[in-house]
Amino acid sequence: MFGSIGFPEIVMIMLVVLMLFGPKKLPEIAKLLGNTLREFKRTINDAKSTIQEEIDKADIGEDLKSIKNDINEVTNLEKSLKNSIKDEFKKFDITEDIEKTKKEIEKAVEDDNDSKIQ
Repeated sequence: MFGSIGFPEIVMIMLVVLMLFGPKKLPEIAKLLGNTLREFKRTINDAKSTIQEEIDKADIGEDLKSIKNDINEVTNLEKSLKNSIKDEFKKFDITEDIEKTKKEIEKAVEDDNDSKIQ
């Protein structure tokens, strides 16, 4: 019950307290002892909950750091993929070819018009 204190020891302590304080003060002492133990238990529970909250906050902080690192990795990967795609499209860029062909057609049309005029 109280560790290594058994029933005979508890009875002996109660008899000593009864002899020291008398039967009239015994209820007051019991009430005071009960209130003290209740307050002590409440304080211990508050401390436990505060410690647990701090541990949870620390865990959340680590999780947030991990998530931030993952987001940075994904962002970097996205940029890298965009650059790779742009490089691949540059290989297939036909804009210059179209402009060149357009100029050739315009020149051919001009030449044809010039030859008809003459």
